[in-house]
Amino acid sequence: MKKIAGLVAAMLALVSACAAQEGDPFGAPPKGVSPNCGPEHRYQFDERIQSTRDFITFVKKHGVDLKDQYGNRWVQLDDFKTIKPGMSRAQMLDAPVDWAKAEKTVVTEKVGRRTVYSLKFEPLMCPAQGFTLKATDDGYASLYGCCGK
Repeated sequence: MKKIAGLVAAMLALVSACAAQEGDPFGAPPKGVSPNCGPEHRYQFDERIQSTRDFITFVKKHGVDLKDQYGNRWVQLDDFKTIKPGMSRAQMLDAPVDWAKAEKTVVTEKVGRRTVYSLKFEPLMCPAQGFTLKATDDGYASLYGCCGK
């Protein structure tokens, strides 16, 4: 009887560990703050993402919603814009995003039963730094990056 109880306890621990891992596709806890980086921000949306195209649609739809604790909107895909010499900063910020170019750089990976889509980008105000936006097929999102030296 003790062996059965021990086996049941071990199985419950394993199921609990798997459920905890399945619950957090980006690793726990969220990344903290280091000089000019972070913290990682996490969100949950009622979205289903089934392809890189769906992920790009998600970015278009929710990019403005992904803000840090100060209200900064970091999802600025400036490195996917056509920037020409002589453009003012305002013109650069207003230039359209080349979504096909952005879609080609999306990385897809399996984490447990989830599919995670990732896009690395570099806002104009953060040269040689960058951010990573990740989203799962079931609507979890993570935004982390660095800006400054």
